[in-house]
Amino acid sequence: MWECEYSREPVDYRLLWLRFFRKIWILPVAVAVGVILAAACHFYTRTAARGGRTYQAESIFYVEFTENARGEEDYYNYFTWGEVIHTDFFMDYVYEKMGGELSKDEIVSYITATVESDVRYLYVRCDTHSPELSVRLASVMEEVVPEFADARKEIQKIEVAKTGDSARDSSKLRIGNACFLGAGLGLGISMLWILAVLIMDTAVYLPAVVERRYHITCLGAPFMSEFVPNWKHVLKDAVRVAKVFVDEDFQEEEYAVPEDEGRKVISCRNPVEHPEELDKIRECEAVLLVLKAGRRNDKIFERLLEQLGRQDISVTAVILASADKKLLSAYYRNRFANPVI
Repeated sequence: MWECEYSREPVDYRLLWLRFFRKIWILPVAVAVGVILAAACHFYTRTAARGGRTYQAESIFYVEFTENARGEEDYYNYFTWGEVIHTDFFMDYVYEKMGGELSKDEIVSYITATVESDVRYLYVRCDTHSPELSVRLASVMEEVVPEFADARKEIQKIEVAKTGDSARDSSKLRIGNACFLGAGLGLGISMLWILAVLIMDTAVYLPAVVERRYHITCLGAPFMSEFVPNWKHVLKDAVRVAKVFVDEDFQEEEYAVPEDEGRKVISCRNPVEHPEELDKIRECEAVLLVLKAGRRNDKIFERLLEQLGRQDISVTAVILASADKKLLSAYYRNRFANPVI
């Protein structure tokens, strides 16, 4: 009984890379798809998901704090200002100045306040979907923020250091970075996917694979120059030869074999699916299996070998059909001459 151990089959790196380069067209396609998807997702999350682009008008205020009993100045940190700016003192004023155009919830979502390295400088930012609206809100805040000093004893004075008379696009679009990320992901994922598919592929592409994996003589592909000499040597004086097709979707004319005088070649379907073919095969002196190259038919082929073994039918050789001539020529670094059949 034949034996097959895929785990011990060595990796043919030459064949692997030849097949990889034939699929290299997938890489630029994957890069293009990655760029488009990354850019589209980034644009959506930064704009459409937020209701559109946002525009920010920024006002900067200088805050003078009063000294406490110890001669030290108290101050508001960024967290305190973030809470204070949304109190009724500011929101009611802005709501009235805007004439009810915006709800208080909208005003809260549009206006933020923070301090950075110097606690004496307060940054009030107005982010809306309209540059004009952002500037209007900044102008109103520049009116009310200085008045806050009169309501708090720990603050002596607040002055406008920089007016928010213009609004910049604050959508934080990084289309270029998203494109580079998408291209990198598309390239990396597609390369790993191609290599994984090629490594896990157990299809037969070379005559040598048949002999190494299944320990059966392979005559080669019909277009190979050594096919006819192999045919004559292996069959010798066999008069009746069974040509068994492993795959069901075969065309008789695609697998023509040499017409030797006095030799009769009988075509048979796969006896696993068609048991009635076994009687025809037994009557023959030699059995040739026709295996399509590059197909996912390895398990079908193994099942056929097992069935023939159980029926005590010996396989003489294998014909590699539908082999890729360009692939074999590149692999063996030569061009196969078409034999006279």
